[in-house]
Amino acid sequence: MHSLLQQQRERESDSGPRSRNESGGTNRQLAETTLFRLGRFIYGAILAFMAADNLRNLEGRVQYAEAKGAPAPSFSVPAISGGLLFGSAGVALWRAPVASAAAVAGFFAGVTPVMHDFWNIDDPEEQQQEFIGFAKNTALLGAALTFLQLGRSQQSER
Repeated sequence: MHSLLQQQRERESDSGPRSRNESGGTNRQLAETTLFRLGRFIYGAILAFMAADNLRNLEGRVQYAEAKGAPAPSFSVPAISGGLLFGSAGVALWRAPVASAAAVAGFFAGVTPVMHDFWNIDDPEEQQQEFIGFAKNTALLGAALTFLQLGRSQQSER
């Protein structure tokens, strides 16, 4: 038993510290699975579509942001949408995953409380719609944070 533990320690010290996921594989192995690739591609592609739609319909998005009281909407809406486009493409392709996921997380962390401020709405139907938007964006933020952590873990494995 002692020699088995010693052999395992030697293997770990030879390859350096490795983060293990719950199935026993490394985070790098997890990121290379078909299911993970499909999930991140779907996530990134849908967000890239949203960002491109924001940029195609910029005037309407700027007007909506103005109505919500967003700061400097003629500057912030295209800048934030561009950041979302960069981040979502990076997540989908798993290129610069830490920066990409951070851009997506930054988008949702900054936009969600401003654009879906359900707590400031008096009309029950409108409040419900804003709450749904808030909840969806919060879930998307959670996924972005998960991708961010996985990207960081992969960096530390190198």
